[in-house]
Amino acid sequence: MKIAMVGLRGIGDDIAGGVERHVEEIAVRMARLGHAVTVFGRNPYLRDKETDYHGVRLIRRPAICTKHLEAITNTISCLPAMCHGYDIAHFHSVGSSLFSFVPRLAGRKVVATVHGLDFQRSKWGRFAKMTLYTGAWMSGHAPHETIVVSEKMRRYYRENFHRDAWFIPNGVNEPTRRGLDVLGEKFGLKEKGYLLSLGRLTSEKGVHYLIEAFRQVDTPVKLVVAGDQLLGTDYLRRLRELAGDDPRILFTGALYGKEKDEAFSNALGFVLPSELEGMPIAMLEAMSYGCPVLSSDITECAEAWETARKNAGIDLCRSFRSCDVPDLARALRAFLDDPGLTAMGKQARDYVLDRYNWDGIVEETLRVYSRALTR
Repeated sequence: MKIAMVGLRGIGDDIAGGVERHVEEIAVRMARLGHAVTVFGRNPYLRDKETDYHGVRLIRRPAICTKHLEAITNTISCLPAMCHGYDIAHFHSVGSSLFSFVPRLAGRKVVATVHGLDFQRSKWGRFAKMTLYTGAWMSGHAPHETIVVSEKMRRYYRENFHRDAWFIPNGVNEPTRRGLDVLGEKFGLKEKGYLLSLGRLTSEKGVHYLIEAFRQVDTPVKLVVAGDQLLGTDYLRRLRELAGDDPRILFTGALYGKEKDEAFSNALGFVLPSELEGMPIAMLEAMSYGCPVLSSDITECAEAWETARKNAGIDLCRSFRSCDVPDLARALRAFLDDPGLTAMGKQARDYVLDRYNWDGIVEETLRVYSRALTR
């Protein structure tokens, strides 16, 4: 098949983001299977106008890089190319899906993957939320097939858009465990001497709750906040103000490649304080390293551990009430004193590597493509 994908910054080792990671994993695997895959990305994230990335044709298209216009303007710039020469036009995220009707009108088979209900995110104003909701509605009506990454979203699409979407989760790879090298030298980190928060720094990720709660905990353990903020936001400044002069709280910026391996491999635990997610790849990644996880109890996260408890009788992580600083502080104290963390981490590692496998996810996605081609 000839496949075009749009709705992301790009793919590559130095481009962070859940959507970007998802597309990279499935696009490269599809190319290895012999499919002709094109991924449309954005400037300034991509250096070259066109290049090959592990068999995937990677094309840079323009975007107005502001908080509100980046995704929409980039998708519009990609539409003419997506209307010709492809069997499948695959839109990722509800923002880009706003225009998913265009390739369909041009005779292409269209698939949309919804990675999150973006109109629920607190960072957006009223008009932006209305626009994103329209994109979500369109993702449930214009494409031939719709994919969602959580059961919660599958229920939402069935109840609100009368769309029977395919549930295909995110995945993980077999990780590379590394000793502390670069991070030890740069930030003075010690094995099992820090808690890790890693991901894009946006308000719905809840890192502000984590910093407030951590400052209430009497411990020599450090808190490593790894990630970058979105263009046009000042969330990182807010986090630094909350951290104040606490020397235990470290901001490392985004971590990629070997540095990310080091961070996950040596952390005492990974903390996910999100109040909204699609399906958190970072949580699955932490588990794949055997890194014990402390997570908020939002449905998108709870789905994973409730399924594991029901089907395999194991606990994947510890949890706390979302957006509740006192409960998070309580959970942090209990987590730091928990003698069962190592065993839990090993169980979680085996479970997610078996269940959340990218090769299986690609097979399911290609099955959706085949279904779209028959409609």
